[in-house]
Amino acid sequence: MGGCNRERAAETAYREAQTDYQKGGFPAALEKSRKGLSKWGARSLTWGWKFRLLSAEALISTNQNPEARSLLATVPGPPAGLVARWKLDQANALAQEQSGKARELLREAHLSAAASGDFTTLYLADLRLGALSQYDEAETIFREVLAAAERRRDPCLLARAQMDLGFNRVHAHRYDEAIPFLDEALASARQCGGKHLIGTVLGNLGVCYLHLGDLDRAMEPLTNAVALFQETGVRGYEQWVLTLIGNIHLARGEFDQALAYYHRAEGIAREVQDDESLGFALNNEADASRKKGDLAAAQRFNQEALMVKRRRNDPGSLVYSELNAANLEELGGKYFEAERHFAQVAGDARAAGEFSVLWEAQGGLASVYRKTRRPAQAEAQYRNAIETIDREWKKLSDEWKVTFLAPELIRFFQDYVDFLIEKGQPDTALAMAESSRARVLNQRLERMGDVPAAFRVATLQQAARAAHTVILSYWLTPARSSVWLIGRGRLARFDLPSDREIAALVQKYMDTVLANGDPLERNDPAAARLFTAVLGPVHKLIPPGANVIIVPDGALHQINFETLVVPLPRPHYWIEDAAIATAPSLRLLTAGSQEHVRAPRLLLIGDPVLVGPEFPPLPNVKKEIVAVEEQFRASANIISVGADAVPERYAKAVPADFTTIHFATHATANRESPLNSAIILSHEGENFKLYARDVAQVPLQAELVTISACHSAGAKTYSGEGLIGFAWAFLMAGAQNVIASLWNVDDAGSVEIMRHLYAEIAAGQPPARALRAAKLVLMRSSGRYKTPYFWGSLQVFTQRIERAYAALPTS
Repeated sequence: MGGCNRERAAETAYREAQTDYQKGGFPAALEKSRKGLSKWGARSLTWGWKFRLLSAEALISTNQNPEARSLLATVPGPPAGLVARWKLDQANALAQEQSGKARELLREAHLSAAASGDFTTLYLADLRLGALSQYDEAETIFREVLAAAERRRDPCLLARAQMDLGFNRVHAHRYDEAIPFLDEALASARQCGGKHLIGTVLGNLGVCYLHLGDLDRAMEPLTNAVALFQETGVRGYEQWVLTLIGNIHLARGEFDQALAYYHRAEGIAREVQDDESLGFALNNEADASRKKGDLAAAQRFNQEALMVKRRRNDPGSLVYSELNAANLEELGGKYFEAERHFAQVAGDARAAGEFSVLWEAQGGLASVYRKTRRPAQAEAQYRNAIETIDREWKKLSDEWKVTFLAPELIRFFQDYVDFLIEKGQPDTALAMAESSRARVLNQRLERMGDVPAAFRVATLQQAARAAHTVILSYWLTPARSSVWLIGRGRLARFDLPSDREIAALVQKYMDTVLANGDPLERNDPAAARLFTAVLGPVHKLIPPGANVIIVPDGALHQINFETLVVPLPRPHYWIEDAAIATAPSLRLLTAGSQEHVRAPRLLLIGDPVLVGPEFPPLPNVKKEIVAVEEQFRASANIISVGADAVPERYAKAVPADFTTIHFATHATANRESPLNSAIILSHEGENFKLYARDVAQVPLQAELVTISACHSAGAKTYSGEGLIGFAWAFLMAGAQNVIASLWNVDDAGSVEIMRHLYAEIAAGQPPARALRAAKLVLMRSSGRYKTPYFWGSLQVFTQRIERAYAALPTS
């Protein structure tokens, strides 16, 4: 009887410790398993080894491998049923220091587990073996375990296999491909309930978003991961995620916040005596201090980082601190030493496959050569850095190419453009600035044959002159902002204020506009300063009644240039002087000069059956649909309204057959993931959203797409791609022009604009002129519609230089 009671007591104690371990409570699991080992270790070989193994597993999970190895070295070994698990734990405790021996132990664990029927240990050994293998071998192993987990309906094993498939791609720098696996792993881990597992998946998702340049999207999973690791007491993983959050703040230029997170990570690394993590933390503190301008602190942190990394003999990590040392030498004016050091780092980084260090070293060499007046060498290194960046960019899927240059890597293009301007080469500088714009959009349209493979400024000048069009291309940087004017037989560049100054003016002006203020009545000084900053140098060179195409940059994506206040000869909005459209890049415009005459045909989708308070009824949407429809012959149109206006209807209608596509409904702009912005339609099961990512995949030849909905143009701007949303997606699909909104659209005012817009188009006017005429009617009416809030939201986005027209009537 007493033996049975002891057995039950041991089992109960073991289950409690095991439950803590499975939930990620490793310190609690370690404490309970140590007590169990002390109490039952001498009484029962089986229970003694079960508690010993669980203690070792908790130690390994908290990065206490030496103690775990000592515990597992006990002789005699465990009974037969626990040998596989013993071998697995020995391998995990050795993996960081002796990967070859660990692989041997894992194979032994697999054989022992197969013999004893312990399939959980067998699959865990396989996953660990995959983690120590090369990419292709690992992929095969992980997929075999994934299939087994699905057969066994084991959510914990499933989560681990999905996570390892994702991490295999993270390790190969294929971050975009990793995300779908990690998303699946997160769902499985939450079903499993393991907090440490959930935290690890979230951390890896944060890594992916961070490397892909989507800083906002990276922050949430990382913040949640920190909370989970603090809750479970896993200090090593906590410091890893703290470092990643520090990296986000560093990328944003928030140096004090970055240093605070790095300092917390350093403290944990010292506490757990992890030299690898300590080296990373010190390196990061050195980098942040250097960028903050505290060179003494940067030198101190970097010297200690170099000492730690050399002690560990870790060349892959050492190269980051060597890069810091070279940067500090350059900042200290030690150009000879910096040149030698950057060249060494470039070679080491290339050998180690650390491409982010490689392009930094190439950029550093360019900077040294520039400062020491060796322009030919400087130009060669700028080109090397950009070529390295381009090679890595080309490996990504389109979605992640969008974010790759933002915000850090665009500075290589900025520095090179500034260098070319300094050399007196404004034409070449424009071509280099252009090479960084709308890269994904241009690549897609080039594949479709709509954009030439090579961009030539001279070709664009000829097209602009023939069409009596003036093009303004903006380039905003911290050091030297520019606007290039192309048209009237000339190409000229003018200096503008810094990006920060322009961004502040834009913010102040847009605060007034979005509050339904009237800058004309207020005689708003912010409006005057913004006009001077962005149009002051070029306004007099643009003839009244001109067609103007704007290629914006940075904060200028937030404004509609039509709403800018021209101060003389009397204050008035610029819309009265010009027909203004926006283009994502100059290169796109070289494709749009040819005419494609087709009989007008309308695809109209709108007035859906709306569900829920998030999307209230649109009282005037039926009037808008009638106003649009009456300008087209009924037999040539497809009108999908009400319950028929479902997302699937769009692709099934074959949009490429229509000259005009119009949406009349709500839209949502997803700032975190712009390609998940959606047009809201009627429910078809659970589906009621037409996503921007789906729109971009359906080919078009439409002359005009109009999305009469709030924020349909997009809510976020990315360096290297511009404003991402439905305007971008429809242009990518092949639309010549897109009318979309920068802010909220008034339901009633939209009816009037659309009525006049389509009447003007039916009379032969191109979209920019037609929209201008419609807005002027609204603006000159009495009552509330005269302010830019009501008429300024909608904007024409184009990839077309229209044929020549007579000058616009102005007043």
